[in-house]
Amino acid sequence: MNALSFYMMETDEISERYIALCFVNGLEAFDGEVNLAFDENLISNEFAVKLCLDYEVKKGKKLVKKELIVALKGELYFVKFIINPKEDDFKPGVILGRSFLRLAQGVVDFGNGVITIYPEPDPFEEDSEKR
Repeated sequence: MNALSFYMMETDEISERYIALCFVNGLEAFDGEVNLAFDENLISNEFAVKLCLDYEVKKGKKLVKKELIVALKGELYFVKFIINPKEDDFKPGVILGRSFLRLAQGVVDFGNGVITIYPEPDPFEEDSEKR
């Protein structure tokens, strides 16, 4: 069984940030992270412009109209994002929050500082093996 593991970032303060290098709609996010401090998934203004994203404003938040394809270590997820509310662009360009972990059914091991996601097996793979 394949598993995706993300490791806690080394910081001086207590951290809820995990390294998650990823691609969002084909654009590489070298500085992507899973951050448990956020419930929503955030994308920077810079990334939103590069990807030519349309958004709508709801309850004061800029919601990206379409789900974006997030590729993590070869696994694909369809994820909803909001554009970071801060005026200036920030680092990282992509933050996957707690809503992403619910979508991907991630398991957090706080003691060891690891998030593990067990992707669902490909149903077509089993069919081809039976033939």
